[in-house]
Amino acid sequence: MDGYAFEATMTRVVPIGLVPEGLRLNAYYQGRITEGPLTGDTVDGVDYFLLRRDGVGVIDVRQVLSGEGGRTVAAEVHGYVAAPSPVPPLEEVADPAFTWPDAELPMHGSVVLRTAAPELQALNSTVYGFTGTVNVARGELRFRAQSLALVLVT
Repeated sequence: MDGYAFEATMTRVVPIGLVPEGLRLNAYYQGRITEGPLTGDTVDGVDYFLLRRDGVGVIDVRQVLSGEGGRTVAAEVHGYVAAPSPVPPLEEVADPAFTWPDAELPMHGSVVLRTAAPELQALNSTVYGFTGTVNVARGELRFRAQSLALVLVT
């Protein structure tokens, strides 16, 4: 599989609070794959998100892609979200009254997939790079991943 894309909606955000590394929260989301051979499959995920004090968001996601015939693919996603500048102090962001800005925040990173589906075994030995956006105020997520096996080194 050369790549895929999906759109998702946040279904729940669970604040964990201020930890030594920054502000932690769990963001749950659901969506559908919109491009690639798995088009139409569902996406269920949770991001164990960390907003660092320097304003960088650290993505740490576990997803399950579910499709026809009970096919499942597990995804582990790591990356970064570029927060708007300047970022308010984390104590303000942690306040339940805080309102996230209505903005498309760019994100990028890597994806590793695992599956037992015979027709998708190549996924088990491929790393994907991804780009996308997240709008926390609207709860919208857009994501596009491409196999890095296609990137030639010259």
